[in-house]
Amino acid sequence: MKHICCATLYSALLLTACQVPRPDLVIPPGANPSKWAPKIAEFLAMNEANPAPKGGVVFVGSSSIRLWKTLAADMQPMPVLNRGFGGSRLFDSIYYSDDLISKHEPSLVVVFSGTNDISGSKPKSAQQVCSLFRQLVQRLRWQDHKLTICNIAITPTMARKEHIAIVREANRLIRMECQTDPLLEFVDPTVDLVDANGRPDLRFFRRDQLHLNKRGYAVWARHIRPLVQRLYGRECVDSK
Repeated sequence: MKHICCATLYSALLLTACQVPRPDLVIPPGANPSKWAPKIAEFLAMNEANPAPKGGVVFVGSSSIRLWKTLAADMQPMPVLNRGFGGSRLFDSIYYSDDLISKHEPSLVVVFSGTNDISGSKPKSAQQVCSLFRQLVQRLRWQDHKLTICNIAITPTMARKEHIAIVREANRLIRMECQTDPLLEFVDPTVDLVDANGRPDLRFFRRDQLHLNKRGYAVWARHIRPLVQRLYGRECVDSK
């Protein structure tokens, strides 16, 4: 009798989950996701020509993901898919999440975004960036309520040194968000990308003082690979 009740409860919960409405997608003021339509079309064409395997690890976000040329080698033998598009903001990944992420049915998603939200003369607040991260999680979880998502800390840079305080607060808020959910993870390579005074160490950046160089990506790989390996391994075991 107990087993029947449990099965009935599970079925009811599953039915309820299926009935949850798709999260609203309202374009915020100043956002222009349509500018990325050609790039998304390019990704779709690439996948049409060479379909990515289901159940892999999708890396999504802005130029730091796009420029990670050694990503596949750094993560092997885990199957990874690079879906970074330079200059993008968090809402862009939310808007195109179906084509960038969900269609690939990943076992794990790794996100690096928000750095372009905290730029220019009118940067978003740390609270706004955290809210956008939350929206991305909600939209991805609508497609797969058991999806594991790993967020890479936003990198403080000398190119945007005036916004470093916002970056650190955004990282703090997103880390706290991840701590409330067993399927969210936060990884922070920035501890090894700063000098003894806590300022971005230029040895790890390109001449633009914004993007990582080869040394910087080596730091990323050292922090990110073990976590991705553990999470991917866990998802593979759970799916059997």
